[in-house]
Amino acid sequence: MARSTAPWTTQKRDEEWTLGRISSNIEPAVKIVLLEEAQRRFEAEDTWWRENREVKALFIEEFSAVLGQSSSMPEVGQRYRRTRGKVIQRVLMKKTRCHVYYFHDQEQGVVEIHSVWGARKERGPKL
Repeated sequence: MARSTAPWTTQKRDEEWTLGRISSNIEPAVKIVLLEEAQRRFEAEDTWWRENREVKALFIEEFSAVLGQSSSMPEVGQRYRRTRGKVIQRVLMKKTRCHVYYFHDQEQGVVEIHSVWGARKERGPKL
């Protein structure tokens, strides 16, 4: 069998991010819900990355990967703290150094995204 020597590339799209645009070969185990605070923090971080970094879409790419991981394997996050009776977990986006904070409601089959917060900050978000 002959192999291609052409480099493998993926076309990158610089589109506005939406939950509906994320696709995966893995069937989601839970539904993802982005709370208002998380949406505001997402937009602020995305704006900062687009204005201050050369790799403009990196934040969206990493965030999309975390959502895919959280929807198929919600137990993978690091336990962060308990607030309002909910155990909040977090996942680090390694390249952008931001954490995604979420609650996995096993009974309802939902992951609530509570915040997106820069790990470089000295404290975590108010949850």
